[in-house]
Amino acid sequence: MNIELSKWNPFKFLRKAQNGREKPSSNPPTTKNWLTEWPDASRLFSSDPWRVMRELLHDPFAGGALERWFGDFSSSWFQPRIDVVDDGDVLRITAELPGMDRGDLQTSIEEGVLVLRGEKKQDTRSEENGCYRLERSYGAFTRTIPLPDGVDVDKVDAKFDKGVLTVRLPKTDSARPTIRKVEIK
Repeated sequence: MNIELSKWNPFKFLRKAQNGREKPSSNPPTTKNWLTEWPDASRLFSSDPWRVMRELLHDPFAGGALERWFGDFSSSWFQPRIDVVDDGDVLRITAELPGMDRGDLQTSIEEGVLVLRGEKKQDTRSEENGCYRLERSYGAFTRTIPLPDGVDVDKVDAKFDKGVLTVRLPKTDSARPTIRKVEIK
């Protein structure tokens, strides 16, 4: 009985190699730089000796060998990118939230801090060569942005459009810069 198990192999590059569809390379082997083979080694020889320690404390599992070999399949660790811009009379905060809906977000101002909370849920289904795959992922995030003094929290305006949240916080009159020339004697 001949059972073909190659279609159950989750890695596409291995399926090609097993089926013989991948052509051997005509390029001769070359010597590679050890820094490209081991990118983590370059971090050890950085000019900042505390950089590796800060990175390890910030995210102990990031940049390891398993992540390089297999990629990061977990979408549960999600932190939105945030831009804070001073537009003169308004403080504009923009957060990129791809794949999220307005109902998945909560914004609040708590003791002088803008708090963004959200949940990202994802279902991915695919069928290829008789192999059915279903992946579900879930992740929640909280981002806190400290607000400067002189922001009018009663007149906050928030808009969500195409995965981008924009929060506009007008400044009070006392926070606006006043320019006054000083005469030199």
